[in-house]
Amino acid sequence: MPIKNIIREIESFGNPSSAKQCERFFQVGPGGYGYGDKFCGASVPNLRKVAEKHSNTSFGEIEKLLQNSLHEARFVALVLLIEKFKTAPEEVIHIYFSNTRFINNWDLVDVAAHRICGAYCQKNNGTDIIWKLAKSDNLWENRIAVVSSLAFIRNGELQLTIDLCEHFLNHPHHLIHKACGWMLREVGKRDTNLLLDFINSHKLPGIMKSYALEIIRKSI
Repeated sequence: MPIKNIIREIESFGNPSSAKQCERFFQVGPGGYGYGDKFCGASVPNLRKVAEKHSNTSFGEIEKLLQNSLHEARFVALVLLIEKFKTAPEEVIHIYFSNTRFINNWDLVDVAAHRICGAYCQKNNGTDIIWKLAKSDNLWENRIAVVSSLAFIRNGELQLTIDLCEHFLNHPHHLIHKACGWMLREVGKRDTNLLLDFINSHKLPGIMKSYALEIIRKSI
């Protein structure tokens, strides 16, 4: 099905009020990290319904959808790629890494990074791709690197996350601090002592430390 029909279906779930809220929430105004992005206001559950309905969309059409100016269209493309990764990982990983410039807000990173990039790297016993992203000058590629480590965490491999969080201690953006704090919290669910050792031996940005310690506070 041509992507224009998929986009039309996405837009049918749109809501002008929700679109305005998204524009504020994802900071699309001048100076914001999502500057220039466009929303129609469709909810995530409805976007997932669209993706499920169009699960047979070709790779070529999915890539076009991922390059679309509409934020929700890019979200649907990533959900489609997650599903296709189960049977065609090489094709998916090629599209994903060829289009990271379109994975340009935190929700787009977070929905797929660990399920595609992380899963691929973990299965193939390699972290070179993740470190290349971590050393990029692109904010979203940095966040992809951090969130990708969740695939390793869920396999009991915690050191990559620790090393990435150490690498990003002095990163200038709070969205990286939040992502690191989230991943450290996941580490803490598996190894509290490892988390505490890291926190006690480094000066963490406030928001990173706050996110990381949530797991400790909840256990008290």
